[in-house]
Amino acid sequence: MKAKAKQSRANEVQFELKYCERCGGLWLRPVGGRQIYCAGCGREMAQLPAASYEPETAKMPRGPRWDGCNGGSGDVEGDEADTYAGGAA
Repeated sequence: MKAKAKQSRANEVQFELKYCERCGGLWLRPVGGRQIYCAGCGREMAQLPAASYEPETAKMPRGPRWDGCNGGSGDVEGDEADTYAGGAA
């Protein structure tokens, strides 16, 4: 009896519930499938031109760092002290 059960399972197709990443609708796709759009959105996305972009590398700013407090000493002097303390400049 187990052999017959295994044979019928071999012919089954399994599906998983998936939401469309474009419209948010729910649909079924085969287990392990890589589709991310429902059939309707898949057709519309196929008609769009391919994305074009130039990959950029991250660029770090060059030059001295300014932390806002006279070279990092923590003391604020002069007009800046009045501004930080809520006073008039």
